[in-house]
Amino acid sequence: MQHNETVIDIKQTLKARQLLERFDLNLTRLNESGLYADEIETDTLEMLSSCLEEAIENGMDVQDLQTRANDLARYALTRGYAEHEVENLLTMRPNPNGKRLPNS
Repeated sequence: MQHNETVIDIKQTLKARQLLERFDLNLTRLNESGLYADEIETDTLEMLSSCLEEAIENGMDVQDLQTRANDLARYALTRGYAEHEVENLLTMRPNPNGKRLPNS
């Protein structure tokens, strides 16, 4: 009898979960408490965007991140960012550290 088992890369899975925890924690903080006194909003939004990108690189399915991407876009739009700026925020950029992992 043949088993159809998938091997899960634990290291990648844990890193993706950590990235999403970081994303959730920071976006919640922004929504509930606002920026820290010395925080640069665009840098924080870029960091949140990078969390989503790296989560994809570490095996998360894009569909699983859709709600978070929508939440990030909503936050940016309510803060006065233009539509093209939000689109840029949610656009995947080439990985400077090597090839992106396949999203299969």
